[in-house]
Amino acid sequence: MFSKLMCRFGIGATKIDLVLNKKEFRPGDVIKGEYELTGGRVEQKLKRIETDLLQYDDKRSSVLHQNTILSSSTMKANEQRTIHFSCRLSDAFPPSSETVSYKFVTRLVFDDGVNSVDHDEFQILV
Repeated sequence: MFSKLMCRFGIGATKIDLVLNKKEFRPGDVIKGEYELTGGRVEQKLKRIETDLLQYDDKRSSVLHQNTILSSSTMKANEQRTIHFSCRLSDAFPPSSETVSYKFVTRLVFDDGVNSVDHDEFQILV
């Protein structure tokens, strides 16, 4: 009972990590990787995995692409699971520089509303 309560605050909850196959890409490349899920202290029902591709520049951040995987599965305590990931970069994305950067922000959303968040920076080369 106490463990379930702690998971609602993110302590001991299932975690997600997006592991990319590399950190440097060119416009038009397909980024490949894997979502690595690690179960927490108690069983949790998954609702969805959301990944946003963000571009940052001097003035603002922009969402360039969104990916959502809906789920009705359950992660058991301490379970390990891997899900494949891919995303094609547009040829129009400017290269990374001192003023332009990119990252994926991944959220694992559970039925009880708790989120696990992961950030992964990468570069787009000329």
